[in-house]
Amino acid sequence: MQPEVEITKRADGNFKATVGTGDGTHHYAREGLVSLAECLQDAASVLGDEFSYATVIYDRLRIGSYPVAVMEHRAFELADELMVKLSNRRV
Repeated sequence: MQPEVEITKRADGNFKATVGTGDGTHHYAREGLVSLAECLQDAASVLGDEFSYATVIYDRLRIGSYPVAVMEHRAFELADELMVKLSNRRV
């Protein structure tokens, strides 16, 4: 089963990231992250080498599946890509 990384922007401008198994069960959660990129890096560190890919969900919208290594090492570029995809979906 492919893990899911669910990211939510909080009212205070910070983010919450949770990592789960796709069945609604969250195995890890962290609040107070300052950026989308930080959420991706944090989730990647939790997933480690155990998983190759994870599905990214932002504000309840399933954006796509991404390599965990990209989430960890190219988090800023991936965060920009996710925001573009999210923007295109909302138009």
